[in-house]
Amino acid sequence: MKQHTLTFLIAASLTLITQQAQAENLLQVYQQAKGYDAQFKALESDYLAILERKPQALAALKPQAGVSGAITQSRQRTTRDASLLDSDDVGSSTASSYSVNVSKSLYNKALNAQVNQADSVIAQASAGLEAEREGLILRVAEAYFNFLLAQDNLEFARTEKDAISRQLEQTRAYFDAGRSAITDVKEAESRYDLAVAQEINAVNQLDLGREQLRVLTGGFYQTLNAPAANLPLTVPTPADIEQWVKTAKANNKRLIASQHAIQSAQTAIDIQRAAKKPVVDLVARQTGSDTQSSAEIDPQNYGASVGVQVSMPLYTGGSTDSKIREAQHNFRQAQQQFEFQNRTTEQQARNAFLTVQSSISQVKANQRALASAETAAEATQAGFEVGTRTAVDVLTSLRNVFSARRDYSQTRYTYLLNTLKLRQAAGILTDADIANMNTFMTSTPKQLAAALQPSAPAADIEDNGSFESYSAAPTAADTAKAEAETPPVAQAAMPVEQIAPAKPAPVQQAPAAAPPYFIIPQDVGKK
Repeated sequence: MKQHTLTFLIAASLTLITQQAQAENLLQVYQQAKGYDAQFKALESDYLAILERKPQALAALKPQAGVSGAITQSRQRTTRDASLLDSDDVGSSTASSYSVNVSKSLYNKALNAQVNQADSVIAQASAGLEAEREGLILRVAEAYFNFLLAQDNLEFARTEKDAISRQLEQTRAYFDAGRSAITDVKEAESRYDLAVAQEINAVNQLDLGREQLRVLTGGFYQTLNAPAANLPLTVPTPADIEQWVKTAKANNKRLIASQHAIQSAQTAIDIQRAAKKPVVDLVARQTGSDTQSSAEIDPQNYGASVGVQVSMPLYTGGSTDSKIREAQHNFRQAQQQFEFQNRTTEQQARNAFLTVQSSISQVKANQRALASAETAAEATQAGFEVGTRTAVDVLTSLRNVFSARRDYSQTRYTYLLNTLKLRQAAGILTDADIANMNTFMTSTPKQLAAALQPSAPAADIEDNGSFESYSAAPTAADTAKAEAETPPVAQAAMPVEQIAPAKPAPVQQAPAAAPPYFIIPQDVGKK
């Protein structure tokens, strides 16, 4: 029995470890954020509270009923002549009464205006909640891509440190053989120390990225799935910026909320003006009272009445007029806020459209820059081996390669985030966009690191994802053997592993059709 229990526990532990080791994707992180993010859940609760304003406003138009009652007990002592014994009379009584009141509004313009205002406020809150949901999508996507960028930067920092370490050992070997100056060694040591500092900073940035996601989702993520290396770069569809502006003005949630704010402000004016109007109510009342006392007669009274009650303020000291002016100023404020939001929406739509186009160009340019930096690094390494370039040149070329890798990685994530920002500006960002974009999150960190490295035969992807692209420092025996085998004419060159030329990766062309997350509904731009 113990053996079976132990086997079960081991199997369960292995299953848990496997699940924890799996990288989570964008859709999973977003679903977790929807159920955990405090900012979004607070706005949800606020929206539910605002929904209650409609039944409250309608309730004032319905019949109102109330009942009241009272019981009073009293004792009385009456003294007729203080000189006589037993001259005091003592009496007691118990009185009870009740009243039932029923009323129904027949005419009250303020109550009708309050119902209309409740509709406007609810519509405004609904648009605000949708805007916050879109904001949550962007906050999750931004935190997700920041984490991926920090993940990539840590991988690049470690790879760069390893490459500089090997170059440092190689430079020391050259110096020991009299082929390099001490300044080259010191420069390599300085670059290595800087690489160590960069790695420490990259580790911290990754930890900060985890904390940012933890605030949104409550989860701790070791790794997250990254976009595939062959990520399609697609221009916005339609390619007309004016169509995107029209779509934004018709669907942008914050602009819609501003429209409803104007309607709410208008009904607020109606409510204040209604305070000058008469109020007509149908009222009905039934009353009853009963008195029990030591007297011979106990009176009982009952009555009922039905009538119409009319009330109208004649003079309020100027308070009503002041409230009307206040509501009018609030209305003009809402109009100006709408105009500001309208201009902002147009600007955001135009900026987002242009930014997506720019992001595509930046990704392609950084991809070419990365290929060029890798080719230049290989040429510099070859020149160093024949004595035409210094170790400083090699280290500089290494720095350029890893800088290009970071830039290329960052622009890929920026492109994806900008596509979501464009759809948010247009007011058409939904959960389906996250699901569609998630289909591109198919690479593990190790796979993505491999895809972003130079395609050289000597390249080796280790288990931890670090990239071996430069030869290890030669040992003393290797150096002696190389000197013996090297012809005198080429004595300046130390035999090291040759780096296979890297083939520049082809620039990813935009497909003819947009991916699913870039398709705009057919009614875009239509009234």
